[in-house]
Amino acid sequence: MNKRFYEIEGTITALTPIFHGGDEKTGSTPVLRTIMVYVDGIGEVPIPYLSGNGIRGKLRRLSTKDFLDMLEYEITNTKLHHALFSGGVLESTSDTTGVIDLAFRKKVRELMPPVAIFGCALGNQMIQGNLIVEHMWPICEEYKLYLPEEYQKDPRTNQPIRTFTDQSFITRRDDLREERAEDEQAVQMKVDYECFVPGTKFYHRFVLQLPDQLQLSCFGRVLDLFEAMPYVGGRSSSGDGKVMLSYKNKPEADLYLEFVKEKKDDIVKLLKELEERL
Repeated sequence: MNKRFYEIEGTITALTPIFHGGDEKTGSTPVLRTIMVYVDGIGEVPIPYLSGNGIRGKLRRLSTKDFLDMLEYEITNTKLHHALFSGGVLESTSDTTGVIDLAFRKKVRELMPPVAIFGCALGNQMIQGNLIVEHMWPICEEYKLYLPEEYQKDPRTNQPIRTFTDQSFITRRDDLREERAEDEQAVQMKVDYECFVPGTKFYHRFVLQLPDQLQLSCFGRVLDLFEAMPYVGGRSSSGDGKVMLSYKNKPEADLYLEFVKEKKDDIVKLLKELEERL
């Protein structure tokens, strides 16, 4: 293992349609998030992809919930909840303004591995996470040359990107049974949206910077949780976004699980201190 970086790469395969919207619309149809990619012999081509930021947020929430469940601890401080589940907001406090408490940050990183991985802002203390979550790129003809050699052999690299996109739709019905005027229509609506089709495969990579063995084990637990809830993008509550994960070099979670069990009292004490400080 490279002592400075630990890389985990693999593929994500769509089992159901995947929607990950951007800022643009075609009429009333939400479209996939895209970015221009330079392709030799063609020029710039818009390629849809799945944002690493969305994946990171999902894994942060899964990891934090799992961590607190193992500790049997319920957060009552809104700021601490926001910090752990969403990353928090850097702010000054009356007793710590202008002071960077290195011992405190070290304690948090040592006793709370999910924070060491994902980072957060606690009051005026910014704790930098060491996890890089890359974008998920569709394996296709236009992106072939940017893939590692191993993945260039996938038959999907002979297919243009638009082989892997289509339009799906949802409907919203008016189920109210109230009486209406003669000229009043029931409100029903069909919403089309662009999506990746089942069978689309994405190349993906995580990188942990300067991790210790406990942090690696914690990230192994994060990937276990991802496998247990294998959904990406939007509309997962209505059937979209289910994927099959295939990552190589995944760490074992045993060390992290044993650590949380052994250090439970110390971690709970730290969480109580954080609730008082924020």
